[in-house]
Amino acid sequence: MVTIVDDWPKQMTLPARRRVAVLINDMNAAGGIQRVASKLVRDLGERYQTTLLSVEPLAGPIFYEEGLDFQSLELRRNSVSHGRLIADLVAIGRRLRRRVRELRIDTVLALWYDMATVAAFALPSSVKRVGCEHIAYSQATPSWRFIRSVSYRRLDAIVGLTREDLPLLAKIAKHAEVIPNYIDATPVLNAQDRQKILLTVGHLDARKGVDRLLWALKQTLIDHPDWKLVVVGGGEKGYVDWGYLDYVSTLIKLLQLEGRVEFHPATNRIEDWYRRASVYVLGSRMEGLPMVLIEAKAYGLPIVSFDCPTGPKEIVRDGIDGYLIGNDSFAFGEAVAALIKDANRRGRMSDAALEDVRQRFSPSVVLNRWHELIEGLHVKEGVLGRRSEAPSWP
Repeated sequence: MVTIVDDWPKQMTLPARRRVAVLINDMNAAGGIQRVASKLVRDLGERYQTTLLSVEPLAGPIFYEEGLDFQSLELRRNSVSHGRLIADLVAIGRRLRRRVRELRIDTVLALWYDMATVAAFALPSSVKRVGCEHIAYSQATPSWRFIRSVSYRRLDAIVGLTREDLPLLAKIAKHAEVIPNYIDATPVLNAQDRQKILLTVGHLDARKGVDRLLWALKQTLIDHPDWKLVVVGGGEKGYVDWGYLDYVSTLIKLLQLEGRVEFHPATNRIEDWYRRASVYVLGSRMEGLPMVLIEAKAYGLPIVSFDCPTGPKEIVRDGIDGYLIGNDSFAFGEAVAALIKDANRRGRMSDAALEDVRQRFSPSVVLNRWHELIEGLHVKEGVLGRRSEAPSWP
């Protein structure tokens, strides 16, 4: 175990306004976690002095909102082996400790389990350290599950995204609770913008399951030649597994879907695609709490999603604003076909999705939970305790 010398001032005179940092590994990618980090810094900034703190420096297009206080630890991670990983985390911890002290930050929200582990060991107890989960607990490797079981006990709180994971987190944390992702105020929508598009957004790898969508939608796309599947997010800072892309390209030819599937790179104008689509489809094999589904609902899109172990079932209300499908490609295709054929059904599900977002995933609802957590951590010890049951959402 690496020990960092405790050179932190024993007495810190904190500023009147709390200083909160959101710690993330990399803001160069165009993913859901980057959008979450950006919004937290922006919206918590209405009450606190906030900083977006990234391990890696910016390189290329900016995928966060301008005007935020962005700071980088100016480190490039290159961990492949376990030995390199440990060296990386130690280097990050040393620089994080120094930067947090310089900025006089009193609360750190560490996104992803590696950043939470760094915060747990590098920062003193005078800084409130909150780990924020963004994938299902079971998705981590066995080694990372062990590391989390040790490091999370040092944190002041763990925030999970799903009620399914909460009992597991509560066993290894001083305080654990669920705070979902949230969406900005629902936009004004124009039905004339809608096109015959089945949309999916995300990195291009096996976990996101574009291949599952191709198998499931083959007959549907053949039967409805005026509709197409649009995949947004591969390339231009959206992660691409090139071997997987080769497989998907071959599969498109095998299924005779050339010209029926479009691929577009990541964009900081993803809302344009949500406005143009008519149905959102999710083929993921595993998820945390997929931001794309909340975003899709905010734009009034009915959803058809495979019911992977965690995530979709906490967002999609089966038969009300979408369909949750087990591991059944035929049933998935049938559900999409039913929506294609019935514009009235799409309209009803769209209305239900918009209302649900306002009630459960609006900024006012979710940010109040963050405010309560942050303030609770800074009052006398014992106010926040272990929580083994998910709080009831509105």
